[in-house]
Amino acid sequence: MTMNSKIEKLGLRLNKTIDGIDQQASKWVARSLDKHLSIGITGFSGSGKSTFITSLIHQLKYSNHAHLGGFLPARDERLLGVELQAFDDLPLFDYQQGIRALADDPPLWPPSTTHISGCRLVIEYKKKSMLPTFTGETRRFTLELRDYPGEWLLDIAMLQQDYRQWSLDTAALCSKGIRHGLAENLEAELNTLDPLATFDEQQINELFVRYRNFLVTCKTAGLTFIQPGRALLSDSRDFPVFIPLFNLQTLSEQQLNKAADDSLYKVMEQRYKTYLKAFVQPFYKTFFRGIDRQVVLIDVLKALSGGKEKFDDMVIAFSRIIDCYRVGNNAFLNRLFSPQVEKILFLASKPDRILMNQHESLRRLCDEIISHICPQSIRNRIEIETEIAAAVRSTHDHSDHLTARLLDGQYGELRHPPIPDQLPDATQWQQLSQWNPPVLRAPVNPDLLIGGRLAHIRMDKVLRDLIGDKF
Repeated sequence: MTMNSKIEKLGLRLNKTIDGIDQQASKWVARSLDKHLSIGITGFSGSGKSTFITSLIHQLKYSNHAHLGGFLPARDERLLGVELQAFDDLPLFDYQQGIRALADDPPLWPPSTTHISGCRLVIEYKKKSMLPTFTGETRRFTLELRDYPGEWLLDIAMLQQDYRQWSLDTAALCSKGIRHGLAENLEAELNTLDPLATFDEQQINELFVRYRNFLVTCKTAGLTFIQPGRALLSDSRDFPVFIPLFNLQTLSEQQLNKAADDSLYKVMEQRYKTYLKAFVQPFYKTFFRGIDRQVVLIDVLKALSGGKEKFDDMVIAFSRIIDCYRVGNNAFLNRLFSPQVEKILFLASKPDRILMNQHESLRRLCDEIISHICPQSIRNRIEIETEIAAAVRSTHDHSDHLTARLLDGQYGELRHPPIPDQLPDATQWQQLSQWNPPVLRAPVNPDLLIGGRLAHIRMDKVLRDLIGDKF
């Protein structure tokens, strides 16, 4: 390589570095002036995440008739316009696809997402004036929405465990309850594997397929705590094939450390590390850590109707999620140069499936769940809130029952047992076990394509809690 070409190559690298620094610096400046906010939105499959994001964008775009009385910038008509933009480094969240689905005949729910996506909302607004006779100054605020599967957060929890500990925990989990029944012969076979035996590629490939099918079955059965979460994805060609070994308790850590490099244990351990390094760590470093505030959707009602074991499994999953957040003080310089999650909003979704007079009980139950799994030491360092919201309201309330269109198009009457405002006792579990909330059809709303109102429950409160302080 000639000296000129070396200089040219060095110049290109330098320009690229400077461009990156400029972009990051712009974000820092915007953050310091409260002109930029990044919100992560996650939830487990079926929690209504895609519908929530679609509704949130729609309420902001058409805030003049969205019934957002609890969100003061909309109530005071200070929102002037919203421009939807793509991320440079993320697939665009398809808002238009979601609106087309809701406006269809018959209406459909927005398609669920299994991968990360995002969008940028540039919001033009009038700054609130201290004097009512003066018009506020026009400002622009950039809101980033980052969408990712909740199952991926469970994988972050694996960063705190080595392969041996993860295998032991997984074995204990599969030895009881619903999982024990679903595992069938798989559990017994995993218990018979010799960790010190020579690795057999074909054998492990076959067992991996069975283990992944087992995870899918657990998800279908209503269980929440599933690891590794990415094993559920249909497109996993680059996935490092590994399985938990269930009988590691028979060997000491010293014996396992001295195992041959081509032993089953050592190969599985290395692939586990590869999975964390190639899939989990990049997501944490490049995506998750860039989030300022977080929304976590929880389908509490589904968990309640599934029975105590499924409910407890959901609680375990969310306790692991809470451990994923890096928390710290939010002093100005820390916020400017090392952004961290400063607020988490746990949101009980789909409250339109219960009577309005039960909504507060649902919110209190959600708060009780989070209080139960979130230590006070974390609450002292990060703002944690609970709320309920239906991104799209599908029912009509008649004081003692609900009416709605079911998925098959039939119009039906809905009733439900009382919703507990704290963790259910035995009597309440007996009542709840007889409840099977049906899947509802989205309401007919062809005007959505031209900005029609999208009926909701408490989305104004969600906007207030997430971004109300920025206007």
